[in-house]
Amino acid sequence: MSKIRSGYCRIAVLFVIVWILQGAQTASAHYLDIAQFTFYESEEAGRFRLRVDNLPQSSNPVQPVQWPQGCELLSRQQSSPGFLPSVEFEIGCAGGTQGVISTQWGRDGGRVVFEYRDGTSSSMMLTGARSGITLALPDFDEEIVARSAASTAWLYLTLGTEHVLIGWDHLAFVFCLAMLASGVSLLWLITAFTVGHSLSLALSFFGIVSVPIGPVEAVIALSVVFMAREAIFYNRFSTNAVTNEGSLKSQRGKMALTAAFGLIHGLGFASVLGELGVSPSDTVIALAFFNIGVEVGQVLFVLAVLAFVRLCRTIRFDMYFIRAALGVVGGLGVFWTVERVLGV
Repeated sequence: MSKIRSGYCRIAVLFVIVWILQGAQTASAHYLDIAQFTFYESEEAGRFRLRVDNLPQSSNPVQPVQWPQGCELLSRQQSSPGFLPSVEFEIGCAGGTQGVISTQWGRDGGRVVFEYRDGTSSSMMLTGARSGITLALPDFDEEIVARSAASTAWLYLTLGTEHVLIGWDHLAFVFCLAMLASGVSLLWLITAFTVGHSLSLALSFFGIVSVPIGPVEAVIALSVVFMAREAIFYNRFSTNAVTNEGSLKSQRGKMALTAAFGLIHGLGFASVLGELGVSPSDTVIALAFFNIGVEVGQVLFVLAVLAFVRLCRTIRFDMYFIRAALGVVGGLGVFWTVERVLGV
């Protein structure tokens, strides 16, 4: 039975490592599929312009769009390769304002903006769907109904959680934290990281601190390298006897370093929240629940990692997994750092 469990665990370890390597190709933690849809009112009845932008760089502007019956596509212009993806349509609808527009953008959410002829505008957040966002034909005479506080909170909570769980560099950093300590010590490290990124997220979101995202992403990747190194040394020498004084100093050093890197990661989180175009009335809710969502994602990931390590520990295979995974994560951190420095 022990051999069977050992075999299953080895297969699981290989699967995890392959999964991590696949994630290296989509390692940026800041490119959710969040789109902005802007409708422009026209002087001619039944006609309007629709511009889709704020798309992630990996998004394809050459996507088919389904228009309702009675609507005709008059023109379509999309950005050229090498520019930020965007597309603009001019539509004429003879059947009034009934029907929906089906798109393949905004799987993680979006924002719809109405630009009126008198120069005013209104907007609202949209919930994403696996197939993309579906929009109702614009009715410029209808008043926009704001989302309830509960639905807005849930939207940003979901976006924060999803942002972490698809952010390979953030997950790699949190994985290193989970391998760098245990029990109360791990709780303190997670707390230090949370305090750091919560502070910088708020400062950046309110415009008090402004840093270009390119260097921020490079430092985030570098933080993975540093933490992987620390975790490797910790697991290699964890059996060595240390005095309580030395252990305390070590813990304080880990917390200080983790909090400092948390400040950098928070700037990365803020870049995503800023791209959502949060309305002034939703500022507090968006900031609070996006941050809570980030914490939920981190906790879920840490629990999954610790459960997997505990499974391997039952067959004394945990150190093989930890060393192999930390080696892969550290290597990916180096790769991401070089890639992002060259791209800055």
